[in-house]
Amino acid sequence: MTKIKRSYYLPQKLIVAMDRECEKGGYVREAIVAAAVKNFLDASPTERQKMFDCLDAFLTKKRK
Repeated sequence: MTKIKRSYYLPQKLIVAMDRECEKGGYVREAIVAAAVKNFLDASPTERQKMFDCLDAFLTKKRK
């Protein structure tokens, strides 16, 4: 059986904000993504839900 391939696309607003912060702090984007994924995987289900709530709030705060 072949594995299902998955693609994850981030909203442009989030990518722009991340690039700006990486450039300002002198960070490597790939290292930041790796650290964020590790942090997410190490979190409890409750902490993960809070992360999703924060992401949703960031993405929808200026749509109104």
